[in-house]
Amino acid sequence: MRRPRFRRARKRDTAQTELVYHDRASYALDAQLAALAAAGDDNAFTTLVTRFHPAVFRWSLIFADDPDEAEDIAQEVFVRVHRQIGDYRSDGPLEGWLYRITRRAAAQLRRTRRRRGRLALTPAARPLRDVYTTDPGGRVDRQRAASVIRELFANLPRRQREVFDLIDLQGLSPAEAAERMGMKPVTVRAHLFKARKAIRDSLLATHPAYGELSR
Repeated sequence: MRRPRFRRARKRDTAQTELVYHDRASYALDAQLAALAAAGDDNAFTTLVTRFHPAVFRWSLIFADDPDEAEDIAQEVFVRVHRQIGDYRSDGPLEGWLYRITRRAAAQLRRTRRRRGRLALTPAARPLRDVYTTDPGGRVDRQRAASVIRELFANLPRRQREVFDLIDLQGLSPAEAAERMGMKPVTVRAHLFKARKAIRDSLLATHPAYGELSR
């Protein structure tokens, strides 16, 4: 009578062991991907984006007003991840580290939009828009900024250049660009994150005055 119960207990123990092993294997994979990405391995970073983008987007929906804003948050998250991946320590889950970055990115986006909203409502700020569009000096500054960005764009790796052109210059969505390029959308997003970061970092390094554009 006791023998069947003994067999069932062993089966449950085996399942629990397999679950623990799966968690440890996943944890080890995440730590390995993070270490490789921190060392400059683009393939590892792309795999990391592919692995965690669904979760990051789901978290972003919690803080966003709509899916478009959630996508903006998710893109900013992976820009920060690419910049900060060397700060990750494998003594905790990578998923928890990413969630904290998502919360901070969402909070920063909300603060930035509130600040821009207040500026738009300020009477003293309204004439600046007309000056920018009608004053020749304003047009020159805008043209100069566009010229600098085109130069930085030309120095991007070919794949990043192609993605940046399709999405940021031609206005395609990541899904449309992915279909056109025969790639997965998450891979396209990974290239877009890196292209935007490279252009932003180079722009601010060579022309610090343009830092006001991102505030």
